[in-house]
Amino acid sequence: MMLQGADKQLIERRGRVVGYHPQGIVVEVAASLGCVQCAKGQGCGAGLLARRSAWQLAVDLPSDREGASLPAVGSEVTLVMPRSFVTRLTWLIYGLPLLMALVTAAVGRMSAVTWLAPSLFFGVLAVSMLGLKYALGQRAEQFRPHLADAA
Repeated sequence: MMLQGADKQLIERRGRVVGYHPQGIVVEVAASLGCVQCAKGQGCGAGLLARRSAWQLAVDLPSDREGASLPAVGSEVTLVMPRSFVTRLTWLIYGLPLLMALVTAAVGRMSAVTWLAPSLFFGVLAVSMLGLKYALGQRAEQFRPHLADAA
């Protein structure tokens, strides 16, 4: 999937090529150093959940780059992902299952059985999370970063 339009807001990360895989390259992305607010000591607390070490990510190369040479091991590359994809994925993973569970529990609350609402809540939450895992597993490539350039 190619990213089109310069007006899209993109999340960019720099990484270093550490190897190859059959469809592309393996990139090591360094842990984020934090934002400007964190540097000033006015952070929101998200830094507590941030990775402290680098991680490796397999990046598939687009089909239109098949004739081009692969970036050399050790070279710097830029990975991009539209912010809207991250927002959509967050909504799908966290918001949708919780909303479905709350609505179902509210309907179950109308019953005289006291255990029905909590059991419906946790049951629907578990089933929706498993369903999303299967559904998103089929389209996982849509939510992966893409190679923007090779330095």
